[in-house]
Amino acid sequence: MKLMGVSISGKMTEDLPPHVSQTTMSLISAISDPVVVCKVTGEIAFLNPAARRFLQDIGTGGSDAVEDASILDLFPDNVANLSKVMSLCRTQSGIFPGSLQIAHTDENDRNQSRLPFQGSMLRLQGHQPSHVLLRFIASSSVSRHQFEELNATLRKKNRQLLFEREKSRKDTLTGLWKRSTLFSELPRYIQRIEDQERPTSFAVIDLDNFKEINDLHGHPCGDKVLACLGELLLQECRSLDKVARIGGEEFALILPNTSFLEADKACQRIRERIKQTHVQYEGHEIQITASFGLTEITIGETAEEVYKRADYALYAAKKAGRDKVAVIEPGSSRSRITQPENIQISKEHP
Repeated sequence: MKLMGVSISGKMTEDLPPHVSQTTMSLISAISDPVVVCKVTGEIAFLNPAARRFLQDIGTGGSDAVEDASILDLFPDNVANLSKVMSLCRTQSGIFPGSLQIAHTDENDRNQSRLPFQGSMLRLQGHQPSHVLLRFIASSSVSRHQFEELNATLRKKNRQLLFEREKSRKDTLTGLWKRSTLFSELPRYIQRIEDQERPTSFAVIDLDNFKEINDLHGHPCGDKVLACLGELLLQECRSLDKVARIGGEEFALILPNTSFLEADKACQRIRERIKQTHVQYEGHEIQITASFGLTEITIGETAEEVYKRADYALYAAKKAGRDKVAVIEPGSSRSRITQPENIQISKEHP
């Protein structure tokens, strides 16, 4: 296999953060299997000695520097398999197996051999995945049966990791996103507005007079009310909307592909639906209402700025007497109470 004229000599530490490059290089260099560290976009950041020997054995070197190449350039016939594993590594925790088809360089042997590999994410810069580690398993170091058994174990472990990760992202009482999850995901929705040029709205919801419910009926009743409200919000929102409980009796909605005018209608519908809900608890029928603070997200702002503006609108809804929707329109710093008259809209709002 020809490696597209790529030279594999030299050490590539320039693409690794300075505070981790030497430590990372030492640890990875000690691994006996070939290891390639790439940026999440595919550009090669580091090869351990085994990887340099491995690439020399299966390909032809050239004059270009390997740090200018992508891992997909090194294996152009295996782009689909590599891309799949790279994508999993960028988005999930775990070790993900894959395999490449490698052509023999011997002119008398035109067959291809199967090269197993494993990928996992590396967080070398902050909390977000910054690099991907690819470890190639030499055929002499593990039998096919052993490799399949290892992959089966890894797949089981990955499923468990994914389950635990999703569980850790959700509020125990309601099953909704919790506050930390909302604020870690909201920047993606803000960026998506610029990428897709479609509006996204954000609402903060506060259950009215919740302290009175707790004081009168007890905290178990309050928990049931919160759980019922969480279930109602999920029922009334679309599958692409995101619902979170962000503290106590406060909830939040991310409404993608929805302008603030459309979101206002949706919030009015949900507000009315909440008002019609009666929670049954130990023979008592508890009527609930909620106040809404709504805004449309603008390009370039932070998650904290979005939340602060919606929370300011929520304060206006509370001040106006509760059980209301208040909005702050794009380009404005002033809130206003919207009117619910003649609102007839299904949850499949645009």
